[in-house]
Amino acid sequence: MTATIWRTCPSCYGSFEQPDDPGRKRVYCSRACQQAAYRARQRASAGQRTGRQDWRSERHEQRRHRPGSDRSGAGRRHHQRDQQHQQRRPPPHSANGQRRGATNSDELARIRRIIAALLRKAAATSFPHEATACREKAEALRAKYGL
Repeated sequence: MTATIWRTCPSCYGSFEQPDDPGRKRVYCSRACQQAAYRARQRASAGQRTGRQDWRSERHEQRRHRPGSDRSGAGRRHHQRDQQHQQRRPPPHSANGQRRGATNSDELARIRRIIAALLRKAAATSFPHEATACREKAEALRAKYGL
């Protein structure tokens, strides 16, 4: 049985395991992190500012000092991504169902063309489920944009 060692990726600061056998040990947890580190080194040698590395260093410091953090590197990244999705703004609709900026005649003409195309497709198809779906989508767009 081979022993397992845990390492910390210098690019994303996530931990990963690898077998403790003879040979060269991995430094990065994935090829993506290896490539990100390579690009950061290239930017640094070209004299460009490496803002992403600074951001990662700050994130690492925040993570290190957070008490009770028992998530693995990948789990933590997924959790943060889910939190970012939840913090996004709501869709660009106002309370009365009108789309912001839909007063523009070009925008309304585009929506009318989409509705007409959906109705044409519903009339032309020989599949009843597809025809129903196209008609329902056209009605939803009409209701949404008040047409």
